[in-house]
Amino acid sequence: MRKNLSEQMHNALSEIGNIGAGNATTALSLMLSSKLTMTPPEVSLYDFNQLENIFGGADATIVGVLSNIEGDINVMLLFVLGEEDAKHLIQILVNENISFVSDYGKDVINEIGNIMIGSYVASLESLSGIKMRYALPEVCIDMAGAILSVPCTVLGQVCDRALLINSGFQSGEKRINGYIMMISESNSYDIILEKLGIGESYE
Repeated sequence: MRKNLSEQMHNALSEIGNIGAGNATTALSLMLSSKLTMTPPEVSLYDFNQLENIFGGADATIVGVLSNIEGDINVMLLFVLGEEDAKHLIQILVNENISFVSDYGKDVINEIGNIMIGSYVASLESLSGIKMRYALPEVCIDMAGAILSVPCTVLGQVCDRALLINSGFQSGEKRINGYIMMISESNSYDIILEKLGIGESYE
């Protein structure tokens, strides 16, 4: 995969990220009667070997919600929260101090991930016309190295980078970082851009 997303592709994915984050935040707020606002998404492309560092290293505990996407493009989407962010988000949404490793905590995180992933897929479909279907997500709690190795192993033969959308939540003064990670076959970004009717994916 080439080094940098083109400005057009970066802007397009940022717009998709904005719409997806807005839809997801609205859905979460309505469903759980919570006061959440979204923070503007930040879109970046990372080598696989850089991803662990974003979450504090290979041994840092993270919470991941993973889904396979099939259709016009084949990708894996992973919604990721750091340990402290997972604790705070659950507390805000259910107004209780519940452990994210409990069955109830896992259910809450899984539902959040489902909403986040579904919102991004719907936004991408709506803007590009790309047809996609996604499997029900699965939640996992483990060290960053273990969780991130799954999509990297599955798709590592056809790509070496992941698109990372930092789409956080804001509740009062509290900022919670949430990440959507998109790992795909190398030509998927070209397909997206072609459907959007704009230029080259990379520079």
